[in-house]
Amino acid sequence: MEVTFRAIRPEEMEMCLDVWDAAFEETPREFFRKYFTGDPWFHPEYTRCAFVGKRMVSAVQIVRREVRVGQVTLTMGGIANVGTVPAYRSKGYSTQLLKDAIAVMEREGFDFSMLFTGIHGFYARLGWENLPVTIMSAEIRQELPAPEGGYRIRPLADTDLEALCTCYEQCNAGRSFTVVRSPAYLRGWIGWDERTPEDVFVAEAAGRFVGYIVAPLGESLSITEVGWLPAYAECVFTLMLHVLRRAREREISQVRLHLPRDPVLMSVARALLHDFTWHEETPMVRLIRLQPLVNKLLPELSRRVQMVGAKGTVRLRLPTGTMGLRATGDEVVRDAQALPEVVLTQAQFMGLVMGLIGAEELPEPSPPQARALLNVLFPRQPAVYWAWDGF
Repeated sequence: MEVTFRAIRPEEMEMCLDVWDAAFEETPREFFRKYFTGDPWFHPEYTRCAFVGKRMVSAVQIVRREVRVGQVTLTMGGIANVGTVPAYRSKGYSTQLLKDAIAVMEREGFDFSMLFTGIHGFYARLGWENLPVTIMSAEIRQELPAPEGGYRIRPLADTDLEALCTCYEQCNAGRSFTVVRSPAYLRGWIGWDERTPEDVFVAEAAGRFVGYIVAPLGESLSITEVGWLPAYAECVFTLMLHVLRRAREREISQVRLHLPRDPVLMSVARALLHDFTWHEETPMVRLIRLQPLVNKLLPELSRRVQMVGAKGTVRLRLPTGTMGLRATGDEVVRDAQALPEVVLTQAQFMGLVMGLIGAEELPEPSPPQARALLNVLFPRQPAVYWAWDGF
């Protein structure tokens, strides 16, 4: 029977939900509907489907997002819902759909792709590489201080959408790896119209929304996002204390922290927690269009060079191509003759771009002047991909 691979058609969405329902038995069917109805950037081309005859048997979703790198953005293609009806597995359908997805991302101008998986080898065959990201866990201190005055802590309300978006944007402006959000995105992707997101608390000062914390509490506590207006960083202590005291009331003593190593967050964490341990998670990344990605980065790289007047050249060699960069003290320009050369994997390059690693952490030997310039161009930063933006 003929096998075809193509984009979904509007009338086939329920058929696609049938595929994902069969492929992911433990995930409620309605979870997948938001990929069609709740994502402001959904496009039929981003859902790739395999048909045996007239029956849809496999599907892959591309999730389009704009991700910050300092003051510029890159277009990311998240790979989600790679699933095949059990009776049709091991026939190469998902592999072909992923190849189709790569072609779509190239055609649509995506810069890089990212995915989360437990079967890294399957995606490594097609060019994705592990990007190690560290998260923390810790013990809640036995003696927590009493709540301080000045801030009122309350559950998130349906009327808080605009205020939360404003707070998020101000807190994350310039923070690498964060997604550019909109009210429509939060409303649809988080499911705001169906329910107020659970375990989200707001800090108010004189009736004004000044901060929030996302802290799911079940058998354990996870803190997965914290945001605050720049003038109200002190509210982070009150917010975190509130959720830790809730955990203590339920006799929960451990917390998992999906947070960047931001000075404000780390200071509060050290005051309220102890016995920290670090865990590594490994999303996977793949470059889609290296040269356009570099062109998008040039204004941000120039801004960084201007701050210190850095000068020098370096050439980065990746499996997908090379790029020479020249820092003049005022700007960064492309330079095909730039040396010395530093060899990087895709994951190492994206780690530098997002500020997850510094030049001194690269395993490939490089001259000191190259490392010094790379540390200006790609400084280590408190970067984070917030869990709410998962796909």
